[in-house]
Amino acid sequence: MLTCPNCGVSPLTHAIREMHYSYKGQSTTIPDVSVEHCAGCKEVMFARGEDEHYGELIKAFRKQVDAEELKTIRAMRKGLGLTRQKADELLGDEAGDFARYEAGEAHAPAALVKLLRLLGKHPELLDAVR
Repeated sequence: MLTCPNCGVSPLTHAIREMHYSYKGQSTTIPDVSVEHCAGCKEVMFARGEDEHYGELIKAFRKQVDAEELKTIRAMRKGLGLTRQKADELLGDEAGDFARYEAGEAHAPAALVKLLRLLGKHPELLDAVR
């Protein structure tokens, strides 16, 4: 039986677990992940080959979240009555930022997404940004 490489004391036991993963404020549960688990320090390590399987599922989840974010950014911008050019002038760092965010070529900063959500709820604050 293998000893935990983290604590060096407890033996590792094989288990099938669900793993929780969060990305950009969204969470998912990956079922049936094969792991080696330490009862002492609670360390969890992927069983051989499982890290690749888990990684592929995480990559798919992140892609889904990013695709939803692209739609959200576009909808929030349009909801404020802003063209991409006007949004760049008011909220972007440089020309073409919103086109890149909405095309998935760049990730919008978290602060910008939060600001867009705030402005969506309180469009009267848009004048304060100008």
